[in-house]
Amino acid sequence: MARTRELLRNLDIPLLVVTLLLVGFGIVMIYSATYGSGAAGVRELYRKQALWAFLSLGVMAGAIALPNKVFNGFAYLIYGFAILLLIVTLSLGVKGRWLAIGPFSFQSSEFAKIATAMALARYLFGRKQLTPGRVMTCFVICLLPMLLVAKQPDLGTSLVFAAILFPVLYQAGLRPLYLFFILTPLINVLCAFWWVSWGIFIVVLLIAIYLSRHSFATAVFLIAVNLGIGIAVPVLWGRLQKYQQERILSFLDPNRDPLGAGYQVIQSKVAIGSGRIFGKGFLQGTQTKLAFLPKQHTDFIFSVVGEELGFLGAMSVLLAFLFIIWRGIRIATSTKNRFASLLAVGLVSIIAFHVFVNTGMAMGILPVTGLPLPFLSYGGSFLMTSMLLVGLLLNVGMRQHEY
Repeated sequence: MARTRELLRNLDIPLLVVTLLLVGFGIVMIYSATYGSGAAGVRELYRKQALWAFLSLGVMAGAIALPNKVFNGFAYLIYGFAILLLIVTLSLGVKGRWLAIGPFSFQSSEFAKIATAMALARYLFGRKQLTPGRVMTCFVICLLPMLLVAKQPDLGTSLVFAAILFPVLYQAGLRPLYLFFILTPLINVLCAFWWVSWGIFIVVLLIAIYLSRHSFATAVFLIAVNLGIGIAVPVLWGRLQKYQQERILSFLDPNRDPLGAGYQVIQSKVAIGSGRIFGKGFLQGTQTKLAFLPKQHTDFIFSVVGEELGFLGAMSVLLAFLFIIWRGIRIATSTKNRFASLLAVGLVSIIAFHVFVNTGMAMGILPVTGLPLPFLSYGGSFLMTSMLLVGLLLNVGMRQHEY
């Protein structure tokens, strides 16, 4: 009993309260987003979300109660089970993404995110020296679920695994310069479409190579690879068909196709902008009620917040997420257990990436990738995963003084 009381004293009550407030707020906004819908099933979505929230509370409580040693000991087994679920989903799932069990269906990719964070933390737990081989193993741990999810196809969710990898490697001790070198191929592709941006990138790369004091052979290899990519990208782009180029450009710039690929983003920006400072009022959003905004209760729930509650409401939601991310980072940096610290970083990265991409997508800053907003977007398996994630963070925080 004394041990239980000590753990409860260490429970991060502010983190728990803010999370539960966001969950409750999400149910209210789903009700608003579906209010007045002609389809009876859509009108009842907020009730289903409330049921999932209730079930998720039990999952969160279980995650809080179990010792860290359990997750450490079973991390590889959990990861293997998640990979198996992804394979089964590809062959037997609905639309390649959903597994149905009786009346319930869930996305196995949601569970795979947490399982991958656990596997990474477990692998790096006893390996404080990050050799190139170990870094490559971490890449493989993330690449396997990433490819399986991309095959579903779900590009947005597949990118989450990369978002887990790099912060965990940094927390494990990988130097920022090495992280930059790992990311150079991707940065190179993005910069290669304009010679000025590509030239700046090459200059930055040369400075980074000089500062890192790499061997001559390594420096030549890095320069050669990036020069090769820079030359290849324009050539490969020129070989694409016109319609293929247009699809990519519309993905990056929705305004090129306002009635097609860019329709959702344009309507989302109209909804957020029309809310102004104080919003149009609860249940008063015209873009929402007149069904101009597709997927308003899932991927574009933030647009409903912006339209009905205005800038102040949207900023309040963002501040709540920033608070959760800050508390998560605080937990990750203060815990004495290496596995728990690395796991916490991976979990915080999942939340931060989802929030950044979803809100950026709703405001037209980032391309549409289909990533939902934690705690607010409709979706039972995603809500349960998000609450499990916070439960694990609370678990780490309660036991932060344990080695």
